[in-house]
Amino acid sequence: MQEAVIDGAGGRKRRSPDERRQEIISATTALVAESGYANATLTEITQRAGVSKGLLWHYFRDRDDLMHRAVAFLAGELRAGLVADVDVTAPAVDVIRAVFTRTAMFTRTHQQEIEALDQIVHNLRTSDGRRRITTLDYEDIYDEHAALLARGQSEGSIRAGDVRLFAVTYQSLIDGMIGHLQAHPEVDPIGYSDQVATVFLLGTAHHDPTRR
Repeated sequence: MQEAVIDGAGGRKRRSPDERRQEIISATTALVAESGYANATLTEITQRAGVSKGLLWHYFRDRDDLMHRAVAFLAGELRAGLVADVDVTAPAVDVIRAVFTRTAMFTRTHQQEIEALDQIVHNLRTSDGRRRITTLDYEDIYDEHAALLARGQSEGSIRAGDVRLFAVTYQSLIDGMIGHLQAHPEVDPIGYSDQVATVFLLGTAHHDPTRR
């Protein structure tokens, strides 16, 4: 990979800083997914990305900064892809089922991204050995879930209750489902996600979620 690329007119065009960052993050994602967090060294990352270590330091403070920004990028890309495939204007219970289904399918269509995200989240540590990515990093996601569940309450499909509690439970089930489907590639993601969605809705919906 070279610093410049050939454009359609035959001239040479330098990659933008954002393009370079994305290339480095993509290389990081691939290596972490293939070799594991500990084995994704900066030497391997720079070789995969086709950049020098000096250029890498231009965009990232250190390896931890690179990994932390990779998490933000991957999470954003996965969420954007999820929303693109879900009709968020549909009734809340339909959105909830669709989110479970699409997330389950991502374990088959976006295996590399999910594996890398999981590896980094569980291995990136602070200087005193604590996990750097914690439940506090879920706040924006919890807020989105709570807004959806509150809409469901106003629609009459979600029972009265603490939407924050519901939101945390919702995300916990999503995370557990992802982990199970990653560990068991033989499991049908559609059928499994439908059962998980039903479990969640049995505890939160006004009506019987098994009757559609």
